[in-house]
Amino acid sequence: MKKRTKVLIYVTTFIVVFIISALIRINLLGSAPERLIRVDWNKNVGKIYRNLDYNNENGNQYDLYIPSGLDKSVKQYLILYIHGGSFNSGSKEDGESWCKYYASKGYITASVDYTLQNHGKDASINIINTEIENAVKAIKQKTMKMGYSVAGMAPCGVSAGGTLAMNLAYNEKSVIPVKFVFQLSAPTYFLPSEWSLLMKVDKLDSENEFCKMMTGKDLNNYDQEIQKISPACIVNKDSVPSLIGYGLIDHCVPLSQKYYLMDAYDRYNVTYDYIEFPKSNHGMYNDMDKLQEFLDKSIEYANKYFTK
Repeated sequence: MKKRTKVLIYVTTFIVVFIISALIRINLLGSAPERLIRVDWNKNVGKIYRNLDYNNENGNQYDLYIPSGLDKSVKQYLILYIHGGSFNSGSKEDGESWCKYYASKGYITASVDYTLQNHGKDASINIINTEIENAVKAIKQKTMKMGYSVAGMAPCGVSAGGTLAMNLAYNEKSVIPVKFVFQLSAPTYFLPSEWSLLMKVDKLDSENEFCKMMTGKDLNNYDQEIQKISPACIVNKDSVPSLIGYGLIDHCVPLSQKYYLMDAYDRYNVTYDYIEFPKSNHGMYNDMDKLQEFLDKSIEYANKYFTK
């Protein structure tokens, strides 16, 4: 009994020290990843339209960023940022720096809220996917009223937001054609056996509870329904070019997730680029050179695929 108590104390102490060390490191770095995308925003760069409505049952909204001096006589393109947070936290404000960064490059950008899990409302991935699709419809209507013709888009996100970005891209349900997608640290296949950490965070007692929450359905066999919400399982021969990045010491998203995705890309000959962050955990703050490479590559994708 004493030995078990000592082990428990040791493990608890290790976890606490690890978390505190991580927080201190992030604080010392001053949100290093954000420094790479920080923009001195003013009216000469663009205008922000906040808290715009779109069709959903829970009052979720989006923010729209319009670069200054856009030519209404030519086609424009959208970059849609979808926030992360394990599907149970985060907000559209998390994407502000990203949106400002890409708007400063001349692209219309937007950041969207969606219904979060474990907040007393139905929020399966299927529901969230539909909400994102509806947000894109609203963005198209809004930009048309403003006089812009948006000919294509690129959804993007970090972690859970990256999953939702890929679902939008690979399901091919967007009213604005998706030209490419880019993401960091995103889950790609919701095999319940690989998501014990997320189940603990969400206080779920069984794999069946996890599958029900993610799919919104009560079934005996979840295999097919889980595949429908997993990007690695909906990739196909017509899937758009994809830019992805993963840290090698990610303690939140299993390393297997990137392999499921890249195996699918290779199987269907999908064009993609993978950027590896060798020293980074889920936060991607230990490889600033790789993050800069990722940002540069995303602009390269935009220059290449937004002109087609």
